[in-house]
Amino acid sequence: MRQPIAYQQPDDLRRAQIALMQWTKQAGDCNYWHKGDLRHRIFNGGYKYQPEDLFYYWPDETGQVIGFVSLHFYRGMFDLHVAPELRYTERHTEMFQWSEAKLIESAERLAEPLEAVAVDSMACNPQHDEFLIAQGYEHSAHVMTLTEHDLQNIPDATLPEGFRFHDATADDLEKLADVHNHSFTHKWTAELYGEVFNGPLMEYEIVTVAPDGRFASFTNVWVDEVNHTIVFEPVGTHSDFRRRGIGRAMMAYVLKRMQAEHGIERAYVCHELDDKNPGAGAFYYSVGFRPKYEIHEYVKSLKSR
Repeated sequence: MRQPIAYQQPDDLRRAQIALMQWTKQAGDCNYWHKGDLRHRIFNGGYKYQPEDLFYYWPDETGQVIGFVSLHFYRGMFDLHVAPELRYTERHTEMFQWSEAKLIESAERLAEPLEAVAVDSMACNPQHDEFLIAQGYEHSAHVMTLTEHDLQNIPDATLPEGFRFHDATADDLEKLADVHNHSFTHKWTAELYGEVFNGPLMEYEIVTVAPDGRFASFTNVWVDEVNHTIVFEPVGTHSDFRRRGIGRAMMAYVLKRMQAEHGIERAYVCHELDDKNPGAGAFYYSVGFRPKYEIHEYVKSLKSR
């Protein structure tokens, strides 16, 4: 098997995104993540590491991307995508086994040795789950839900008086770090988040500005121009501004805007279950999102190695 190539330049990732959009158009979105998920997981989720340690791709004889993997060794998991015609073939198995071995090696070299390896399944194709089981993985749990909006009934949600929407720029890094920290965990400085924001292939970061100038909510929006879809990844509301309808108004604004500007036909957002993120499912339901795929985790123990 031809060896994969590590990330060298932004065009490597862009070529993978283009391939992913084309594969989704050809075969549907079952067990294909959105192009925005790929960029987000490498440059945001993997912010402590270099992209050449996180992303590898396989070209064919003509240079076309036929598979790629993002290695999240700091979480003990990887995301492998292959062209539809290679799914569940011997070539797919070879790519999967290479990815698993590289994940384990990278974790030992760059993070901590792993006790287990995990992969995701959208529970939309039994053949996919059977493939994972054949690689030695066992079903662990339903961990997330992928929801979809058809843009047919976007709520008429408005901001409280004095709030406004704004497309963030590189001049906003202090405020961006603040809203990210107060929406999730406190890990960002302006400098650190600047590396994410100013990194390759960034698209939209849309925020809500409060009357005092702070950012009250934010979302990153990623456009698939081939399939006319977007994904919200991530979405957050500052802890000082919750339960005021701000996040809902922001998402409604983005849906209407992306529909008008890009002809978007569907939108996606993924959320954790209520035991980890109480109320997330109900919130997205109120915006008009409906469950599409359950994301299940399959795990392979390494303790006997």
